[in-house]
Amino acid sequence: MIRINLLEAEPRPGTPPRGGWRMRTALAGVGIAAAAAGLVLWPALSVRGESMRLDERLRAADRELAGFAGVRARRDAAERQSAALARRVALAEALQAARGASVRTLDGVSRVLPGGVWLTELRQQGRDVAIEGRAAGMAGVSDLVDGLESSGHFVPPVEIVESRLEAHASGDVVRFELRVALSPPAS
Repeated sequence: MIRINLLEAEPRPGTPPRGGWRMRTALAGVGIAAAAAGLVLWPALSVRGESMRLDERLRAADRELAGFAGVRARRDAAERQSAALARRVALAEALQAARGASVRTLDGVSRVLPGGVWLTELRQQGRDVAIEGRAAGMAGVSDLVDGLESSGHFVPPVEIVESRLEAHASGDVVRFELRVALSPPAS
């Protein structure tokens, strides 16, 4: 009987196996390719992960900003109200500063005008003021003079130019004329 051994015999010691160098070369090539792919893909994967983290942080910041929309609207409304109030205060201050001597004169006289006294004429020329009127008695004229001198709007003394008793349909009245100087405006 003849036997044929188709299996490869074991290599003899000291002889390199057949085809071994090809396998080692192939494995080295696969290793080099894997290392090159890793070097190329690693930065891309790293950047992608960082991009995902940044996107999540942006979404969180957008949610937080949306929560502040009501606060922002209230702040804007408060700023508009503050600006409107500032304009009104400025207008009031401008009107107060523009108040002329005539307004100050009327204000000063009206504050001290006693009962039973009525004015018929009030003339102002510069700082000099002439006041004409009627009173139910001399006490009313005296009270008006005292009030004008103590008001701070006029420089004392108040000069009584004329005072005389007149007959009137409802009774006797005192006709009077006063002169006084308007005090300089306070700065």
